[in-house]
Amino acid sequence: MPLQTRRSQASTTFYGHSTEPVKTGESKNSNFRASNRSNLHSFRVLPSYPTPQQRREITSDASASSFRTSYVMPDDSSDSESDASTESNLSRAFYRERTLARGTFRVDESSDEESAPSETVTNLTYSSIHLTPRSRQLQREAYKFNVEGTGAILCIMATRAGQCWISRYNDKILHLYHRNGHKKESKTISEKVSMMCLRQDRTFLVTPQFSRSIFKMAPSGKMTTFLTFELEIGGFCSTSRNEILVTTTPIQKSQKKGPRPRRTPSVLRFGQSGEALWEIKVKGIATFVKPSKIEVNVNGDICVLDHETSKEHLIILSPDGEEKKRYYGIQDKVLDHPFEPKDICCDKEGFIYIADVRNNTVHVLDKHGNFHHFLFTKHDGNKYPCAIACDSEGFLWVGLSSGAIRVYKLDHKTKSK
Repeated sequence: MPLQTRRSQASTTFYGHSTEPVKTGESKNSNFRASNRSNLHSFRVLPSYPTPQQRREITSDASASSFRTSYVMPDDSSDSESDASTESNLSRAFYRERTLARGTFRVDESSDEESAPSETVTNLTYSSIHLTPRSRQLQREAYKFNVEGTGAILCIMATRAGQCWISRYNDKILHLYHRNGHKKESKTISEKVSMMCLRQDRTFLVTPQFSRSIFKMAPSGKMTTFLTFELEIGGFCSTSRNEILVTTTPIQKSQKKGPRPRRTPSVLRFGQSGEALWEIKVKGIATFVKPSKIEVNVNGDICVLDHETSKEHLIILSPDGEEKKRYYGIQDKVLDHPFEPKDICCDKEGFIYIADVRNNTVHVLDKHGNFHHFLFTKHDGNKYPCAIACDSEGFLWVGLSSGAIRVYKLDHKTKSK
């Protein structure tokens, strides 16, 4: 980067004889007359660039403390023309990269002595260091594969050890995949399935997209009606006692036929045979706005996603339906958009996982609803996570809008420290 100097600090040379610059308060005419007496033309000489050996490493810090970037000069020396072109290319590349990345780099505060991955720019090395959350260093990606079909991943349901049923947005087919990416089975049905649930008694329950009914699905793929509601089903899940928890949400305008039902969105609990046990219409002092996915934690708490306008959040209810906590997301530099939860699941340790589709990340909360860490962030390239599930062996499945699956091994002992 060219070194800038003040005008008053530049020295004037008269054909080999150097004079001091004009100081404040001195007359400029005296110097001018002296130069006329000598009939010599004066010119100003700017200081030259330092040689590569004089500045082996230059570090530039931006105004934000969370941004750090460095580049290292080469060891070999070259002529003045190549030095000038190299300096020009370096300046353009450096400022272009810093403009694109300002506010997104994170400084690595770990004690790891290994060098960070670097990107080569011309004949120099430009390295950017990111701060990786503690969980990302411990919970590495175990498997990744693409699901057959087209459209985004619509739903993931854990079944046998290491296997999950997966549905895609544009297909009326259910695929059974092992976590290593091997497809075990495919089942063609008559509707696009947006939600699936497997009870403890091995009853397979499904709900088509924009449906007001829950169906039992036989191994052959035939569906029979189990429960029907006046409002659209936002989500449902099963408990350890084979009970069913269902959220009802207002019918979308594109799916509304006839007069809109005058019912309030709620959370309902049904017995094993479909009998209604209780209904919750109010969470604390407010009613549900648009509840969707629902999950039961290992401690019996009921986790519900409520898509309130500009205030989408997670609501945690006690097993009796009393409000315990709300989670509206957190403010962090890796998040570029407001909290937009798409799916939710819980593992055997009580941790809650929420797929944040707009911020390209997964929020991990403890069993009390307090933020713990991010499973991954936008820097990992997992764009638009829209479905999530946790199997019995401690693996977390994340489905992306591209139809890809990412499987993570969860290290509960290290997380709890």
